[in-house]
Amino acid sequence: MTRNDPVSTLSLSLLDAIVARHGLRRVFLALLAAALRGEGARRTKARLDMLDDHLRRDVGLPPRGASPPMPDWQRHMW
Repeated sequence: MTRNDPVSTLSLSLLDAIVARHGLRRVFLALLAAALRGEGARRTKARLDMLDDHLRRDVGLPPRGASPPMPDWQRHMW
């Protein structure tokens, strides 16, 4: 037999546990501060822009552009 709990019940019980542990005022103020800050998407985009092309390819993003040309002295080191 498989237990299927609705997501809303789980999230409400989790929220109740957080409020019971930290208090309603502290949870509300933390939620309000996070909502007003609103920098999550901007920070994520900034971090994705800094990735190397091979890491961008690993997560399914297109490369930033062509790699700079390799100097002749470094080409022969491989």
